[in-house]
Amino acid sequence: MVARLDSNLALDSISKFWSFLFPLFAVPAMAQPKGGQPNILYIMCDDLGYGDLSCYGQQHFRTPNIDRLALQGMRMTSAYAGSPVSAPSRACFMTGQHSGHTHVRGNKEYWSGRVQYGPNTDYAVVGQEPYDPAVPILPEIMKAAGYHTGMFGKWAGGYEGSASTPDKRGVEEFFGYICQFQAHLYFPNFLNRYSTSLGDTCVVREVLEQNIQHAMFGEDYNNRQQYSADLIHQRALSWLRQQKAGEPFFGIFTYTLPHAELRQPDDSLLQSFRGKLLPEREYRGDNPSRYNPTPEAHAQFAAMITRLDAQVGEIMQVLEEQGLADNTVLIFTSDNGPHEEGGADPAYFNHDGKFRGLKRSTHEGGIRIPFIVRWPQRVKAGSESDFPFAFYDLMPTFCQMAGLAPKGDDGISILPTLTGKGRQRKHDHLYWEFHETDMLAIRQGDWKLVVCHGKSSLYNLREDPHEDHNLSQKYPALVRKLVKKIYEDHTDSPLFPITLPEL
Repeated sequence: MVARLDSNLALDSISKFWSFLFPLFAVPAMAQPKGGQPNILYIMCDDLGYGDLSCYGQQHFRTPNIDRLALQGMRMTSAYAGSPVSAPSRACFMTGQHSGHTHVRGNKEYWSGRVQYGPNTDYAVVGQEPYDPAVPILPEIMKAAGYHTGMFGKWAGGYEGSASTPDKRGVEEFFGYICQFQAHLYFPNFLNRYSTSLGDTCVVREVLEQNIQHAMFGEDYNNRQQYSADLIHQRALSWLRQQKAGEPFFGIFTYTLPHAELRQPDDSLLQSFRGKLLPEREYRGDNPSRYNPTPEAHAQFAAMITRLDAQVGEIMQVLEEQGLADNTVLIFTSDNGPHEEGGADPAYFNHDGKFRGLKRSTHEGGIRIPFIVRWPQRVKAGSESDFPFAFYDLMPTFCQMAGLAPKGDDGISILPTLTGKGRQRKHDHLYWEFHETDMLAIRQGDWKLVVCHGKSSLYNLREDPHEDHNLSQKYPALVRKLVKKIYEDHTDSPLFPITLPEL
């Protein structure tokens, strides 16, 4: 069953606007690599911490496929998300703007109306604050450059029927969650789809008929069998198998693992950890947040990342089978730091590695992320880089890979760092802000200023990566210098107000 949600917005003028602008993005700015424009496949999982992969230090479980990816490419150790939470971090990736400039700076959500799925009442319209239609995003730019575009997983860039949904923003094939709140259920009532190959004219809902026969919460939830992480992954693999050599593709796989809720099928993956990560942790659930209970949160979490690792291995295998691996830039990363929701236990798993803070914090643990790049033609296998960069640098990087003039208001291309060729430009500083926790941060070289409720703390990351020693009293002139840069980077947003430090 498919439920349609057509937009009632005036899209003709938007379409004319983009038809005028898109040719501007198609001007080559660099020589094409061997084999022509490379394919780009960007895998961004959800709430995976810096220390959650064995190639970044995890000890409780192994991630052999992602470790293999790192051995075949470059492991980045100073990579940063755009924000310490999902929607704004993805906005920074999509727009090439940092969180002091981009329109979406928080997880602002919209829920309206009611619709019945079997015995379950759900929202008729859901989603996050839309991206600004006047600011081009990556799928639009890459599609205009001749790339096939597909996105599978979480959108979080506009509510259903808004001016910013995948069908209106350059995505040819989409399957997953338009709304990240809906993604709290791993056995949901529906998933969203937009498919040009199926003749869709707008985003539709694919109702999961087996799931809706059972309740969204409580004991009956255990009888649901349609697991979204697997459904999304299989749809992504199907799209990947349709890609052909010589026809470049841009894939964004925004997988939801290992975000809460901590639930998955009771299969061999989960059973392999059952009773082994002791003391086990029981979680009693949170119905308003759509987190169902689990008596084995440790086993669930470890199995979810193991499942994610297996999915990455399958993606690598399909690329090999299709003869696409050599000319594909394959990236694996996370949208922000680790969470403590739905029963997750950051202390037990040492999610944040050697860093302080979790999701929603602008301390290193909330924004420093794993980042691995494999590109057999251009990136040296087994290499490592500590070059500091953030999500808003990926737009100009991908543009340069594709032979386009780099775009993005705040980013710089990191292609020279990846390939070892050319002169790498450097940021004067990196910048973050997040209104929900009223925190900002700025990094300049080894210095990091963290602002919470207007109060500034200064850290030297080389000497103090855990940010334990506040040096603001010792270096007041440096604090003043960095505060001035915050004022230069921040533009006021009535939707996402924040307390700036005193000048």
